[in-house]
Amino acid sequence: MLLVVGELINSTRKQVREAIALRDEPQIRDLARRQVAAGADVLDLNAGESDEQELADLLWLIDVVEDELGPATRLAIDTSDPEVMADAIGACSSVPFMNSISNEANRLPLFEVAKGCDCEMIGLAMGDSGVPMTADARVREASMLIEKCASHGISERRLFIDLICITVAVAPEQGLELLEAIRRVRSELDAAPLVAVSNISFGLPSRRLLNRTYLAMLVAAGLAGAILDPTDYRMADAIRAARALTGQDKYCVDFNRHHREQASARRTEATPPH
Repeated sequence: MLLVVGELINSTRKQVREAIALRDEPQIRDLARRQVAAGADVLDLNAGESDEQELADLLWLIDVVEDELGPATRLAIDTSDPEVMADAIGACSSVPFMNSISNEANRLPLFEVAKGCDCEMIGLAMGDSGVPMTADARVREASMLIEKCASHGISERRLFIDLICITVAVAPEQGLELLEAIRRVRSELDAAPLVAVSNISFGLPSRRLLNRTYLAMLVAAGLAGAILDPTDYRMADAIRAARALTGQDKYCVDFNRHHREQASARRTEATPPH
């Protein structure tokens, strides 16, 4: 089953940045509730734009989201600061995801945080040489990341590897390079590839169409997890269709159930009130 990480509570988005600064609880509650209702398994929380206020803002986000959805809600703490990461993990009622470790030297302290907890992790397939631009470079970085985890006593089964999605608006070959990297990480490393899907369409029109089309291709290639906007309901349709067509949804059980639920919802909306 594809792990879906909801991306909307992120301080790089102006709406969210303002909501955090103003402590606008209704706005954050609504974003959290709608993402889970749309099928998100994990909610990413990012407050990195507030710099020295990052920890206080993250703790506030954790409190608001857990109060809205309950303590069992799975969160992903999205920060590169190891002290902020450790404190935010400690504030979560359920074991969260760490987002993210990488091969970059300045993120090495995050491995110590990961070693001391049971968190699943998102790891960037990227080192100090910069963003990998080929399938070969992505697979190499992914392999190094697995080795680095092993050297810290961290099981690779806790790791989802973000293979770095780059917009085709500036690098047209990147769509195919990433698909090849996913296939190879699956076959050569037996690891779990993850992608931030919406990056593929940055700077282009009709982004939702591009995102959901590419997501279906990613699932067919072996994608294990996706960071995306789950409130795009056609994206959910694309996920289920791709899983049905690639044999991941045996006998199309989930696809059929989703179709029946949608048909029932449409009939309910069409029924006039008495």
